[in-house]
Amino acid sequence: MRRRLLAPVAIASVTLAAAGCGGTSDSASPSGTAASAPAASAPGAATPSVEVSTSPVADAGTPDEPAGQDHADSTPSAASGVRRCTADGLTMRLGRGDAGAGQIHYLLTFVNKSTTACALRGFPGVSLIKRDGSAIGLPAEREGAMRGQTVIGPGRTAEVTLHTLNQGINGSGCWSRPDYLRVYPPGSKDALTLRTSLLHVCGDRFTTTAVDS
Repeated sequence: MRRRLLAPVAIASVTLAAAGCGGTSDSASPSGTAASAPAASAPGAATPSVEVSTSPVADAGTPDEPAGQDHADSTPSAASGVRRCTADGLTMRLGRGDAGAGQIHYLLTFVNKSTTACALRGFPGVSLIKRDGSAIGLPAEREGAMRGQTVIGPGRTAEVTLHTLNQGINGSGCWSRPDYLRVYPPGSKDALTLRTSLLHVCGDRFTTTAVDS
């Protein structure tokens, strides 16, 4: 009888111990790894960053995905016969800022690393992320019109343009430089994470165009 009484107690102890071990692993880094990010680059000395996680980041309902994203507009039609590009089939890179007339534009390029063609249509969700995983400012707003479906062959690319202002143009200062850029491809609940401090948002202006070839 003593053995029968002890067994449930042991099982309950194991269950409680297991429950206490969950919880905080998602906060290690935006890419889900423990690797530390490099220090932010000094203004004017940044170079294009091409390091991107190869695994999508699960969307846990964070505010980083723009509210009201129209997933229907972002999904290729069945008649096209081409699957939608997913985060695990893409990689990305961010180009150096192109400045002019107080405006700065950064070209964000999606690369199809899979062996089959895929399609994107719509606006990505783009956020600046600190080393601890928290967001800087607000996600990029949409700029410009919706564009047609872009089919990306294996190894081929599609692009969006990120837009901000030169420091001092709008009198509202600049956001902190990020450690990461988190990007949800159109229609995706998973994200790609790019390690970069290149993108510097100023004047409270941060927008993205729709995907284009």
